[in-house]
Amino acid sequence: MQTSSSYQSYLNSMKDYKVSQGRKDYQAPFADKFESIYEKAKKEDIGLSNAKDFLQNLSASELQTLQKFSGLADKVNTDTLSAEGAYNLLLHDNEHYDFNNDGVAEVGIGKKMLPIPINMPTDVRDAYISAMNALDDKDRLMAGMLSLDPVHLKAVVNNEPYTPTKMDYNYLKSSVENILNPPPGAYTSEETKISIQKFWNAFDSNYKGDKSKPDTQTEERSSEVAKFLNDLRTKGAAKFLADLNQEKIDKLVKEFEEKLIKEMGDSPQALQEIAKLVEDYKKQLLEEMHERTKEEKIAKGEKSPILSGNSLVQEMIEMQQKPINKPLNSLLLNK
Repeated sequence: MQTSSSYQSYLNSMKDYKVSQGRKDYQAPFADKFESIYEKAKKEDIGLSNAKDFLQNLSASELQTLQKFSGLADKVNTDTLSAEGAYNLLLHDNEHYDFNNDGVAEVGIGKKMLPIPINMPTDVRDAYISAMNALDDKDRLMAGMLSLDPVHLKAVVNNEPYTPTKMDYNYLKSSVENILNPPPGAYTSEETKISIQKFWNAFDSNYKGDKSKPDTQTEERSSEVAKFLNDLRTKGAAKFLADLNQEKIDKLVKEFEEKLIKEMGDSPQALQEIAKLVEDYKKQLLEEMHERTKEEKIAKGEKSPILSGNSLVQEMIEMQQKPINKPLNSLLLNK
């Protein structure tokens, strides 16, 4: 099994995290068979490097147990799994980990946001777990939005590298304040405010670390993230993504136009020809973006990165704006 110091520190904290009753009830019918596979993997010292090999030697019935226990919709196909996805499939919920530090934990072919992020300092993580354990399932669900890293969401939407946010005390405090006192144009439901306030009361009383103000760099980063989230809230997911795509196209078109002027000059005749070439180029970009999104959407029934980001954006917005009106058991399967 994996033994890195960071992972062991995470496991040491997560042993105290209480999985929701809904999740426990869901897994109960498959728990005994899963434990047999788990103990077998532990005995054979299975880790990231050999998890796929281990899975390939399991029976169809054992793979189905892993599928059901993890809550995956499709059968386990070992050929399609990453090392992380294969290994997490053999672990309990509280042992799942983002081993490649890309912002999500792969479990089989599924990807999930960890209920307790790996980018929390140990003292913050322990206080966060204590606070979450003190809440009922509904309040835990609402407070769970605080562990979503907006920088990861921003990286997914913008298709750019992800540098994890350090979720320290001041980060959580700022996030809570933005929800309790939303900036102009944003909105938080009273139900959400109540849940977040309950979380903060519990967290702040449990946290014994440094509560001093953040440095300038942290404040600037928080401001950038706050602007990003405010754009999401005020525009809505669909409008935000449409504007983002338009910005990308406008930037490419501008660069193309400047390149043509440099090569062809700026005489009236040249500008007329350039205008036509630029218009054709813009149409081509729009068509390519449309086709790429369409292809990604239907390929193997999977969502495209943009659509996946859109889903997460919408979930974040709706969690802050609407009362919970779905059965908690179904919502809490991965918490």
